[in-house]
Amino acid sequence: MTPRERLLTVLRHGRPDRVPVTIYGYSKHDDAWYNHEPSYAPLIELEARYGDSFVGAPIDCPVFLGDPNVVHGQEEVHPDGSVVMRTEIDTPKGKLSAVSRRDPGLMTNWQVEPLVKSDEDIERVLSMPDPPAEVNARRIAELEARVGEDGILCFSVGDALGHVVGLFDFEDFVLRCYTDDGPIRALLDKAQGQVLRAIQTIGPVVKSAAFRLWGPEYAGAPLMDPSVYFARYVVDRDREATDAIHATGNLCVIHCHGRLRDLLDMIGDIGADALEPLETLPMSTADVTLAEVKERIGRRMCLMGAVQAHTLETGTPEDIRRQVRESIETAAGDGAFVLLPTSPPFMVPLSNKCLQNLQAMYQAAHEFGVCG
Repeated sequence: MTPRERLLTVLRHGRPDRVPVTIYGYSKHDDAWYNHEPSYAPLIELEARYGDSFVGAPIDCPVFLGDPNVVHGQEEVHPDGSVVMRTEIDTPKGKLSAVSRRDPGLMTNWQVEPLVKSDEDIERVLSMPDPPAEVNARRIAELEARVGEDGILCFSVGDALGHVVGLFDFEDFVLRCYTDDGPIRALLDKAQGQVLRAIQTIGPVVKSAAFRLWGPEYAGAPLMDPSVYFARYVVDRDREATDAIHATGNLCVIHCHGRLRDLLDMIGDIGADALEPLETLPMSTADVTLAEVKERIGRRMCLMGAVQAHTLETGTPEDIRRQVRESIETAAGDGAFVLLPTSPPFMVPLSNKCLQNLQAMYQAAHEFGVCG
């Protein structure tokens, strides 16, 4: 099988020739930062040689208002090497402002000051008109042609909750949910409209691509009661988004870090094709084993993940080989499994330890993942 055939087979619950393996979202085919960072060149070569790639694809329809990795304005480089981004957005009801920061040695941005800091800021967000719904079909077609049989495109559109939470300091968001969540639900409805618009605009120009809904984890333990807030904020909206994705002939992947025990049945009810990245015990952020996840939803969804990022960063190649073998034995019996890390690396430069462990991941997946 080609990598594309292999991924589509497992996402559709078929049995591949071997378990797909990938760093997830990193590939030689896009123009992202890691393709310009020399220390990542050996990793991208490993992905090209051994991986089954989910290739990050452009989101032309704006749905990223609450994502500090996408929405930023003027940059200031500080003496310590950190970069501070200051954003200002004009709305019909006044100005919104935010600050985010990228620390030396890391390629991700962190929120310092959120866009929403008051009730008035919520009204400002709600007053904003939706930006134009546009898609560069030619650019997507060129990327799809460039990827060919090396993998599938992945559009990380996010879900309504993910975009709304990103507008706030998370503690402020949680307190608002507990006291009066009417404004939160109004923001969710606005975000849902933009998520659906992005899916319905991009979806018709591709087929058999993955659309990734990140954000559900924010309605989980320990700060949120999943029985109340996951049901209220996630299930129906993500089911609607999943149905819209399926209507365009594409596939839906749910991204959900953290504790899964109280979420699994509700995640299964969404109807998506896959769940990632599977943080599992004995990790301190987890409360389920991989075997439990497989037993409870493995017949309804392809499972993707299981290689713990902490092990990649601190373990040994033998630790990785053992984790890969155990994960494949536990989750890949019927084929609906993709091996990938719970988080790709984003430190710069990429450490030699992490690179060696990633090489062990690819090699072990090819060694232990052959389907008989």
